[in-house]
Amino acid sequence: MFPGYLFAKFVYSQQHRAVESSHGIRGVVHFGDRLATLPEHVVRDLQARIGADEIATIDESLEAGQCVQIIDGPFSGLEALVTCVIPAKDRIRVLFELLGRSIEIEVPTAKVFPLRGVRAAA
Repeated sequence: MFPGYLFAKFVYSQQHRAVESSHGIRGVVHFGDRLATLPEHVVRDLQARIGADEIATIDESLEAGQCVQIIDGPFSGLEALVTCVIPAKDRIRVLFELLGRSIEIEVPTAKVFPLRGVRAAA
């Protein structure tokens, strides 16, 4: 389901050097200066849904009208609406509200996280 990724539970401040220097580990996933973490219930749900020998594919394609959260850069944490997908550039155009104004910007698709089950009304 996540080729090349290892999920690990550890106390970062005490054990990150040991984890990062382990054989086969390139580093701990992070978004800017923020560590990528998962709530324990998410890991338990994944374990419950996916057996040891089962393969699952997650569709990460983005579509106009889909809601996303910006995960890196000056607008990190804001939710936005995808208005246009630009596959040739691996970018999308998103619309969000900031200080009472609607703002549309272009961002790399790698800088957003799709919000599942959330779509704008047509």
